[in-house]
Amino acid sequence: MPKIIALLCLTLISVRPCVASAVEVREVDERRANAVGIRQIEGRHLRLFTDLPPGQSVDELPAVFDAAVRQWSTYFNIPADQTADWHMQGFLIQDRTEFAALDLLPETNPDFVNGYCQGRELWLMEQPSNYYRRHLLLHEGTHGFMYAFLGEAAPGWVMEGMAELLGTHLWSNNRLQLRTMPANRNKVPMWGRIKLIRDAQQQNKVLTIPEVLNLDRRRALSTEGYAWCWALCKFLDSHPRWQKPFRQMARAADDAKFNQHFRQQFRAAWPDLRFEWSAFVATLDYGYDAKRMAIKHAKSSQIENQADATLAADQGWQSTGWHLSAGRTYEIAAEGRYQIAHDSTPWPCEPGGVTLKYHEGQSLGMLLGVLRPVDSTKTTDFSRPLAIGLGATVEVEADAILYMRVNDSAARLSDNQGSLQVRIAPR
Repeated sequence: MPKIIALLCLTLISVRPCVASAVEVREVDERRANAVGIRQIEGRHLRLFTDLPPGQSVDELPAVFDAAVRQWSTYFNIPADQTADWHMQGFLIQDRTEFAALDLLPETNPDFVNGYCQGRELWLMEQPSNYYRRHLLLHEGTHGFMYAFLGEAAPGWVMEGMAELLGTHLWSNNRLQLRTMPANRNKVPMWGRIKLIRDAQQQNKVLTIPEVLNLDRRRALSTEGYAWCWALCKFLDSHPRWQKPFRQMARAADDAKFNQHFRQQFRAAWPDLRFEWSAFVATLDYGYDAKRMAIKHAKSSQIENQADATLAADQGWQSTGWHLSAGRTYEIAAEGRYQIAHDSTPWPCEPGGVTLKYHEGQSLGMLLGVLRPVDSTKTTDFSRPLAIGLGATVEVEADAILYMRVNDSAARLSDNQGSLQVRIAPR
């Protein structure tokens, strides 16, 4: 693929938010439009004008939009009778020339890059992949839906994050599924959000939650900005602990003090939220299993003599409940036999891992650990976990709780089986 096209996939989706317009839907002279090759495709909720030739991937877009309206309504708890007669007008453009001549470009932003939403109208530039064309339609459609039924005073991270969350989709056999976690990059060509997060992790440019909250739509978001908005919304929306309160908050799109209320809502859980966000970013991958990767916490206590813990092989980070004291050294020993699957092949495994297979630089199935500082102002580096294996000596600089997991992709935990036992004792 030419480099210029590859870069196009990561360009900005919108250079400003969906804004109300004095004339929400303009009149289109269909005779003049047809004369210059602009045709109309219509569904229940979308009338789309385009200069692209007929073809299934283009002509089915109104049906995709109609299916999305039902799911948007359910997600935001909008009664179906309120959305029954709602519709938008869209323009899918390959060549701007004729659209400009017919005054069909947005007055406030005629030079938009990829997509733009204004009131009940949206604009899309043609994209190099069928997936990303649909994604762009759903992204801008989400803006239009939220503007119509919820408002748009909330900060940029949640408005753009929700548009990304509800734009990421699976369309197969005329059935639509929104809010998907893509199984692999081939399912979402030109999307690139997960790659941007992983690149930032490798370059030590990870954004904290407060930094994501400060992303503002009054300035054009970078491609990385869109990725972080999606990541935080996806993290909160798919987490079994925070999904419900986040979805309730997401309906308050007209709340100008959204960030303030967000911090109040999650104040009691903020240390756990920061801790799990760090783990999410460090392990994010295609097919990420949010339910299994949700961290398992436990009440902790200091170790006087020795202590034991049992860890599940099919779960992400799990608290041992061990409070390790600053300045002390601990001996850890692990044993047990469990199953790790790789490419659908089950591998018998022990805490030392399968030395013929590797994941993130360590043996597949190897026992790993991280120290969570008791001081909640300090952070945990999940990108460099402790290699525990069959046994290890751990020197503790500051009071911390030990969390462990077996080394495996965050997308491949469901086919693991069994557990292992771990014992710790102060030296």
